[in-house]
Amino acid sequence: MILFRYIFGRVIFVFLFAFTAILLLIMMMDLVELLRRASGQEGVTSVIIAMAALHAPSISLKAVPFVMLLSGMWAYMQLARSSELVAARAAGHTYWAAARAGMLAAAMIGLFATAVYGPLASAALNVYDRLEARYLDGSDSLFSVTSEGLWLRESRNDGQTVIQAAKTNAEGTELRDATFLLFGEGDALFERIDADSALLLNGEWDLRGVVTHRIEYGRNAAPPAPDRQATATIPTKLTASEIQNSFAAPESISFWQLPATIKGMEEAGFSARRHVSYYHSMIALPFFLAGMTLIAAAFAIRPPRAARFGWIALVCALSGFALYFLSDVSMALGASGAAPPELGAWAPVIAAGLFGIALSLYFGEA
Repeated sequence: MILFRYIFGRVIFVFLFAFTAILLLIMMMDLVELLRRASGQEGVTSVIIAMAALHAPSISLKAVPFVMLLSGMWAYMQLARSSELVAARAAGHTYWAAARAGMLAAAMIGLFATAVYGPLASAALNVYDRLEARYLDGSDSLFSVTSEGLWLRESRNDGQTVIQAAKTNAEGTELRDATFLLFGEGDALFERIDADSALLLNGEWDLRGVVTHRIEYGRNAAPPAPDRQATATIPTKLTASEIQNSFAAPESISFWQLPATIKGMEEAGFSARRHVSYYHSMIALPFFLAGMTLIAAAFAIRPPRAARFGWIALVCALSGFALYFLSDVSMALGASGAAPPELGAWAPVIAAGLFGIALSLYFGEA
Protein backbone atom coordinates (compact mmCIF):
# COMPACT_ATOMS: atom_id res chain seq x y z
CA MET A 1 0.00 0.00 0.00
CA ILE A 2 2.88 2.37 0.77
CA LEU A 3 4.45 1.60 -2.63
CA PHE A 4 1.09 2.16 -4.32
CA ARG A 5 0.64 5.59 -2.74
CA TYR A 6 4.25 6.54 -3.49
CA ILE A 7 4.01 5.73 -7.22
CA PHE A 8 0.51 7.25 -7.41
CA GLY A 9 1.79 10.55 -6.02
CA ARG A 10 4.94 10.50 -8.15
CA VAL A 11 3.01 10.09 -11.40
CA ILE A 12 0.56 12.86 -10.52
CA PHE A 13 3.39 15.21 -9.49
CA VAL A 14 5.34 14.64 -12.71
CA PHE A 15 2.19 15.09 -14.81
CA LEU A 16 1.28 18.38 -13.10
CA PHE A 17 4.81 19.69 -13.62
CA ALA A 18 4.90 18.67 -17.30
CA PHE A 19 1.37 19.86 -18.03
CA THR A 20 2.01 23.25 -16.45
CA ALA A 21 5.13 23.65 -18.58
CA ILE A 22 3.19 22.70 -21.74
CA LEU A 23 0.35 25.07 -20.81
CA LEU A 24 2.74 27.99 -20.36
CA LEU A 25 4.52 27.15 -23.62
CA ILE A 26 1.21 27.06 -25.50
CA MET A 27 0.21 30.37 -23.95
CA MET A 28 3.46 32.07 -24.93
CA MET A 29 3.33 30.78 -28.51
CA ASP A 30 -0.30 31.83 -28.85
CA LEU A 31 0.52 35.23 -27.36
CA VAL A 32 3.16 35.83 -30.04
CA GLU A 33 0.67 34.96 -32.78
CA LEU A 34 -2.06 37.15 -31.27
CA LEU A 35 0.33 40.07 -30.93
CA ARG A 36 1.24 39.69 -34.60
CA ARG A 37 -2.43 39.72 -35.58
CA ALA A 38 -3.08 42.77 -33.40
CA SER A 39 -0.12 44.76 -34.75
CA GLY A 40 -1.16 48.31 -35.52
CA GLN A 41 -3.85 48.41 -32.84
CA GLU A 42 -3.30 50.42 -29.70
CA GLY A 43 -4.47 49.76 -26.18
CA VAL A 44 -5.23 46.05 -26.66
CA THR A 45 -2.15 44.50 -25.03
CA SER A 46 -3.99 43.50 -21.86
CA VAL A 47 -6.83 42.05 -23.93
CA ILE A 48 -4.37 40.04 -26.02
CA ILE A 49 -2.73 38.59 -22.90
CA ALA A 50 -6.15 37.64 -21.55
CA MET A 51 -7.04 36.03 -24.89
CA ALA A 52 -3.87 33.93 -24.81
CA ALA A 53 -4.72 32.77 -21.29
CA LEU A 54 -8.29 31.92 -22.34
CA HIS A 55 -7.26 30.04 -25.48
CA ALA A 56 -4.48 27.93 -23.95
CA PRO A 57 -6.71 25.54 -21.89
CA SER A 58 -8.67 24.29 -24.92
CA ILE A 59 -5.44 23.66 -26.86
CA SER A 60 -3.71 22.00 -23.91
CA LEU A 61 -6.67 19.64 -23.43
CA LYS A 62 -5.82 18.02 -26.76
CA ALA A 63 -2.26 17.37 -25.57
CA VAL A 64 -3.26 15.64 -22.31
CA PRO A 65 -2.83 12.03 -23.63
CA PHE A 66 0.66 12.66 -24.96
CA VAL A 67 1.70 14.59 -21.85
CA MET A 68 0.39 11.67 -19.77
CA LEU A 69 2.52 9.23 -21.75
CA LEU A 70 5.70 11.28 -21.32
CA SER A 71 4.95 11.91 -17.64
CA GLY A 72 4.38 8.23 -16.94
CA MET A 73 7.54 7.29 -18.81
CA TRP A 74 9.61 9.85 -16.91
CA ALA A 75 8.19 8.85 -13.52
CA TYR A 76 8.80 5.13 -14.06
CA MET A 77 12.24 5.69 -15.55
CA GLN A 78 13.28 7.67 -12.48
CA LEU A 79 12.02 4.86 -10.25
CA ALA A 80 13.91 2.29 -12.30
CA ARG A 81 17.18 4.26 -12.46
CA SER A 82 17.16 4.90 -8.71
CA SER A 83 16.68 1.15 -8.13
CA GLU A 84 13.52 1.83 -6.10
CA LEU A 85 11.59 -0.66 -8.22
CA VAL A 86 14.35 -3.23 -7.76
CA ALA A 87 14.00 -2.85 -4.00
CA ALA A 88 10.22 -3.08 -4.30
CA ARG A 89 10.48 -6.33 -6.26
CA ALA A 90 12.91 -7.71 -3.74
CA ALA A 91 10.31 -6.97 -1.08
CA GLY A 92 7.78 -9.07 -2.97
CA HIS A 93 5.93 -6.45 -5.04
CA THR A 94 5.19 -7.31 -8.67
CA TYR A 95 5.38 -5.25 -11.84
CA TRP A 96 1.59 -5.09 -12.01
CA ALA A 97 1.38 -3.51 -8.55
CA ALA A 98 3.60 -0.65 -9.75
CA ALA A 99 1.74 -0.34 -13.06
CA ARG A 100 -1.70 -0.25 -11.41
CA ALA A 101 -0.70 2.73 -9.27
CA GLY A 102 0.25 4.79 -12.31
CA MET A 103 -2.85 3.70 -14.22
CA LEU A 104 -5.12 4.77 -11.37
CA ALA A 105 -3.34 8.13 -11.18
CA ALA A 106 -3.84 8.57 -14.94
CA ALA A 107 -7.51 7.63 -14.69
CA MET A 108 -8.03 10.19 -11.91
CA ILE A 109 -6.32 12.85 -14.03
CA GLY A 110 -8.52 11.93 -16.98
CA LEU A 111 -11.65 12.08 -14.84
CA PHE A 112 -10.69 15.55 -13.62
CA ALA A 113 -9.94 16.68 -17.18
CA THR A 114 -13.33 15.45 -18.38
CA ALA A 115 -15.50 16.64 -15.51
CA VAL A 116 -13.80 19.89 -14.46
CA TYR A 117 -10.98 21.10 -16.70
CA GLY A 118 -12.83 20.43 -19.97
CA PRO A 119 -15.96 22.47 -19.08
CA LEU A 120 -13.76 25.31 -17.82
CA ALA A 121 -11.78 25.22 -21.07
CA SER A 122 -15.04 25.32 -23.08
CA ALA A 123 -16.26 28.38 -21.18
CA ALA A 124 -12.89 30.08 -21.67
CA LEU A 125 -12.96 29.27 -25.38
CA ASN A 126 -16.38 30.93 -25.78
CA VAL A 127 -15.06 34.11 -24.17
CA TYR A 128 -11.96 33.94 -26.38
CA ASP A 129 -14.10 33.63 -29.54
CA ARG A 130 -16.08 36.74 -28.61
CA LEU A 131 -12.93 38.73 -27.89
CA GLU A 132 -11.34 37.53 -31.12
CA ALA A 133 -14.36 38.60 -33.16
CA ARG A 134 -14.40 41.99 -31.48
CA TYR A 135 -10.72 42.95 -31.41
CA LEU A 136 -9.01 40.94 -34.17
CA ASP A 137 -11.54 40.00 -36.84
CA GLY A 138 -13.27 43.37 -36.76
CA SER A 139 -16.57 41.69 -37.55
CA ASP A 140 -19.87 43.34 -36.79
CA SER A 141 -22.85 41.61 -35.22
CA LEU A 142 -23.59 39.72 -38.44
CA PHE A 143 -21.27 37.09 -39.84
CA SER A 144 -21.21 34.44 -42.54
CA VAL A 145 -20.87 30.88 -41.34
CA THR A 146 -19.61 29.56 -44.70
CA SER A 147 -18.75 31.11 -48.05
CA GLU A 148 -22.39 30.53 -49.03
CA GLY A 149 -23.83 31.74 -45.74
CA LEU A 150 -25.69 29.83 -43.07
CA TRP A 151 -27.53 26.60 -43.85
CA LEU A 152 -30.06 25.03 -41.48
CA ARG A 153 -32.48 22.13 -41.77
CA GLU A 154 -35.54 21.59 -39.61
CA SER A 155 -37.65 18.47 -39.60
CA ARG A 156 -41.44 18.84 -39.58
CA ASN A 157 -44.20 16.28 -39.16
CA ASP A 158 -45.14 16.63 -42.84
CA GLY A 159 -41.68 17.24 -44.32
CA GLN A 160 -38.72 19.48 -43.70
CA THR A 161 -37.63 23.09 -44.03
CA VAL A 162 -34.24 24.12 -45.40
CA ILE A 163 -33.06 27.62 -44.47
CA GLN A 164 -30.28 29.53 -46.17
CA ALA A 165 -29.14 33.00 -45.12
CA ALA A 166 -26.28 35.23 -46.21
CA LYS A 167 -25.56 36.43 -42.68
CA THR A 168 -26.67 35.89 -39.10
CA ASN A 169 -25.98 37.44 -35.74
CA ALA A 170 -23.89 35.72 -33.07
CA GLU A 171 -26.98 34.24 -31.41
CA GLY A 172 -28.38 32.84 -34.66
CA THR A 173 -31.72 34.58 -34.10
CA GLU A 174 -31.50 37.17 -36.88
CA LEU A 175 -31.02 36.26 -40.54
CA ARG A 176 -30.35 38.53 -43.50
CA ASP A 177 -31.22 37.71 -47.14
CA ALA A 178 -32.88 34.49 -46.02
CA THR A 179 -34.48 31.79 -48.14
CA PHE A 180 -36.88 29.20 -46.72
CA LEU A 181 -37.45 26.07 -48.82
CA LEU A 182 -40.45 24.08 -47.63
CA PHE A 183 -40.50 20.41 -48.62
CA GLY A 184 -43.45 18.08 -48.22
CA GLU A 185 -43.69 14.31 -48.20
CA GLY A 186 -41.33 12.61 -50.61
CA ASP A 187 -39.00 15.64 -50.49
CA ALA A 188 -41.19 17.53 -52.95
CA LEU A 189 -40.60 21.29 -52.86
CA PHE A 190 -43.94 23.07 -52.59
CA GLU A 191 -43.00 26.58 -51.46
CA ARG A 192 -40.06 28.98 -51.54
CA ILE A 193 -40.05 32.06 -49.34
CA ASP A 194 -37.43 34.80 -49.71
CA ALA A 195 -37.11 37.48 -47.04
CA ASP A 196 -34.89 40.49 -46.53
CA SER A 197 -34.68 39.62 -42.83
CA ALA A 198 -35.98 36.96 -40.46
CA LEU A 199 -36.13 37.22 -36.69
CA LEU A 200 -36.53 34.14 -34.50
CA LEU A 201 -39.23 34.74 -31.91
CA ASN A 202 -40.97 32.30 -29.58
CA GLY A 203 -41.91 29.42 -31.89
CA GLU A 204 -41.88 31.32 -35.20
CA TRP A 205 -39.81 33.22 -37.72
CA ASP A 206 -40.92 36.84 -38.20
CA LEU A 207 -40.14 37.75 -41.83
CA ARG A 208 -39.79 41.19 -43.43
CA GLY A 209 -39.73 41.99 -47.13
CA VAL A 210 -41.25 38.65 -48.16
CA VAL A 211 -41.53 37.15 -51.64
CA THR A 212 -43.33 33.80 -51.83
CA HIS A 213 -43.33 31.30 -54.71
CA ARG A 214 -45.72 28.37 -54.48
CA ILE A 215 -44.76 25.36 -56.57
CA GLU A 216 -47.47 23.42 -58.39
CA TYR A 217 -47.05 20.02 -60.00
CA GLY A 218 -48.91 18.44 -62.89
CA ARG A 219 -49.26 18.78 -66.62
CA ASN A 220 -51.38 21.93 -66.39
CA ALA A 221 -49.45 23.49 -63.50
CA ALA A 222 -48.75 27.19 -63.87
CA PRO A 223 -45.25 28.54 -63.29
CA PRO A 224 -44.75 29.94 -59.80
CA ALA A 225 -45.73 33.59 -59.56
CA PRO A 226 -44.18 35.83 -56.91
CA ASP A 227 -46.45 36.91 -54.08
CA ARG A 228 -45.02 39.96 -52.31
CA GLN A 229 -45.84 40.76 -48.71
CA ALA A 230 -44.45 43.20 -46.18
CA THR A 231 -44.46 40.69 -43.35
CA ALA A 232 -45.10 36.99 -42.77
CA THR A 233 -44.50 34.32 -40.15
CA ILE A 234 -43.32 30.73 -40.37
CA PRO A 235 -43.79 28.39 -37.39
CA THR A 236 -40.64 26.68 -36.12
CA LYS A 237 -39.43 24.44 -33.32
CA LEU A 238 -35.87 25.75 -33.50
CA THR A 239 -34.33 27.62 -30.61
CA ALA A 240 -31.39 29.98 -30.51
CA SER A 241 -29.22 27.45 -28.65
CA GLU A 242 -29.89 24.73 -31.25
CA ILE A 243 -28.92 27.10 -34.06
CA GLN A 244 -25.74 28.14 -32.28
CA ASN A 245 -24.77 24.55 -31.52
CA SER A 246 -25.37 23.50 -35.13
CA PHE A 247 -22.29 25.46 -36.21
CA ALA A 248 -20.45 25.62 -32.88
CA ALA A 249 -17.45 23.37 -32.36
CA PRO A 250 -18.16 20.64 -29.80
CA GLU A 251 -15.06 21.77 -27.89
CA SER A 252 -16.87 25.03 -27.08
CA ILE A 253 -19.75 23.20 -25.36
CA SER A 254 -19.44 21.99 -21.79
CA PHE A 255 -19.24 18.22 -21.32
CA TRP A 256 -22.24 18.37 -18.99
CA GLN A 257 -24.34 20.18 -21.62
CA LEU A 258 -23.42 17.91 -24.52
CA PRO A 259 -26.16 15.23 -23.98
CA ALA A 260 -28.94 17.84 -24.05
CA THR A 261 -27.28 19.57 -26.99
CA ILE A 262 -27.01 16.34 -28.97
CA LYS A 263 -30.64 15.45 -28.26
CA GLY A 264 -31.86 18.90 -29.28
CA MET A 265 -29.82 18.89 -32.48
CA GLU A 266 -31.08 15.45 -33.52
CA GLU A 267 -34.69 16.38 -32.79
CA ALA A 268 -34.27 19.54 -34.86
CA GLY A 269 -32.84 17.56 -37.78
CA PHE A 270 -29.19 18.59 -37.42
CA SER A 271 -26.28 16.18 -37.73
CA ALA A 272 -24.73 15.64 -34.30
CA ARG A 273 -22.00 13.17 -35.30
CA ARG A 274 -19.16 15.52 -34.36
CA HIS A 275 -20.69 16.21 -30.98
CA VAL A 276 -21.40 12.51 -30.29
CA SER A 277 -17.84 11.58 -31.22
CA TYR A 278 -16.39 14.30 -28.99
CA TYR A 279 -18.71 13.37 -26.10
CA HIS A 280 -17.61 9.73 -26.18
CA SER A 281 -13.96 10.76 -26.50
CA MET A 282 -14.28 12.74 -23.27
CA ILE A 283 -15.91 9.75 -21.55
CA ALA A 284 -13.10 7.52 -22.82
CA LEU A 285 -10.32 9.95 -21.79
CA PRO A 286 -9.64 8.40 -18.33
CA PHE A 287 -9.31 4.93 -19.91
CA PHE A 288 -7.13 6.32 -22.70
CA LEU A 289 -4.77 7.93 -20.20
CA ALA A 290 -4.62 4.70 -18.20
CA GLY A 291 -3.65 2.84 -21.37
CA MET A 292 -0.98 5.43 -22.16
CA THR A 293 0.47 5.03 -18.67
CA LEU A 294 0.51 1.25 -19.01
CA ILE A 295 2.53 1.64 -22.22
CA ALA A 296 4.95 4.02 -20.48
CA ALA A 297 5.35 1.63 -17.56
CA ALA A 298 6.06 -1.33 -19.83
CA PHE A 299 8.79 0.61 -21.65
CA ALA A 300 10.40 2.32 -18.66
CA ILE A 301 10.11 -0.13 -15.78
CA ARG A 302 12.83 -2.52 -16.97
CA PRO A 303 15.85 -3.18 -14.71
CA PRO A 304 18.62 -0.57 -15.11
CA ARG A 305 21.20 -3.01 -16.46
CA ALA A 306 18.84 -4.27 -19.16
CA ALA A 307 17.51 -0.86 -20.17
CA ARG A 308 18.85 1.66 -22.64
CA PHE A 309 16.88 4.63 -21.47
CA GLY A 310 17.59 6.82 -24.50
CA TRP A 311 16.20 4.26 -26.93
CA ILE A 312 13.34 3.50 -24.56
CA ALA A 313 12.33 7.15 -24.45
CA LEU A 314 12.51 7.45 -28.25
CA VAL A 315 10.46 4.31 -28.93
CA CYS A 316 7.92 5.23 -26.26
CA ALA A 317 7.51 8.74 -27.73
CA LEU A 318 7.08 7.34 -31.24
CA SER A 319 4.45 4.91 -29.95
CA GLY A 320 2.64 7.81 -28.33
CA PHE A 321 2.71 9.80 -31.58
CA ALA A 322 1.31 6.79 -33.43
CA LEU A 323 -1.55 6.39 -30.97
CA TYR A 324 -2.17 10.14 -30.98
CA PHE A 325 -2.35 10.11 -34.78
CA LEU A 326 -4.68 7.10 -34.67
CA SER A 327 -6.90 8.99 -32.24
CA ASP A 328 -7.19 11.99 -34.58
CA VAL A 329 -7.89 9.83 -37.63
CA SER A 330 -10.44 7.73 -35.74
CA MET A 331 -12.22 10.83 -34.46
CA ALA A 332 -12.31 12.31 -37.97
CA LEU A 333 -13.83 9.10 -39.35
CA GLY A 334 -16.46 9.09 -36.64
CA ALA A 335 -17.32 12.77 -37.13
CA SER A 336 -17.60 12.41 -40.91
CA GLY A 337 -19.92 9.40 -40.76
CA ALA A 338 -17.42 6.98 -42.32
CA ALA A 339 -17.51 5.07 -39.03
CA PRO A 340 -19.87 5.08 -36.04
CA PRO A 341 -18.95 8.07 -33.84
CA GLU A 342 -18.82 5.84 -30.75
CA LEU A 343 -16.33 3.54 -32.45
CA GLY A 344 -14.26 6.51 -33.57
CA ALA A 345 -13.91 7.62 -29.96
CA TRP A 346 -13.28 4.23 -28.35
CA ALA A 347 -11.04 2.59 -30.97
CA PRO A 348 -7.86 4.43 -29.79
CA VAL A 349 -8.65 3.45 -26.19
CA ILE A 350 -8.93 -0.22 -27.15
CA ALA A 351 -5.72 -0.01 -29.20
CA ALA A 352 -3.81 1.66 -26.36
CA GLY A 353 -5.05 -0.91 -23.85
CA LEU A 354 -4.17 -3.92 -25.99
CA PHE A 355 -0.77 -2.48 -26.89
CA GLY A 356 -0.02 -1.75 -23.26
CA ILE A 357 -1.03 -5.25 -22.15
CA ALA A 358 1.09 -6.84 -24.89
CA LEU A 359 4.15 -4.77 -23.90
CA SER A 360 3.57 -5.52 -20.23
CA LEU A 361 3.43 -9.24 -20.85
CA TYR A 362 6.65 -9.02 -22.84
CA PHE A 363 8.63 -6.63 -20.63
CA GLY A 364 6.81 -6.71 -17.31
CA GLU A 365 8.72 -9.46 -15.60
CA ALA A 366 12.01 -8.98 -17.50
